[in-house]
Amino acid sequence: MINVNKFEGAIRAAGFTQRTLAKAMGISENTFGTKKKKGTFTLAQVQQICDLCKISSADDKCDIFLPIKFQ
Repeated sequence: MINVNKFEGAIRAAGFTQRTLAKAMGISENTFGTKKKKGTFTLAQVQQICDLCKISSADDKCDIFLPIKFQ
């Protein structure tokens, strides 16, 4: 599962909304919302999100995208 609070904070800090980030990624807002809710972004999509939102710290990436049981 994604840490939704940190994820949404990173999106806002980068100046995006869910809609504008989804558009920048080339997916629909509904698809983005479903992937966020279920935590089913592909590795390529996670990298794209990190690039677009300027999430560069390994710790930040882990805090957002890795479930606690894997940290």
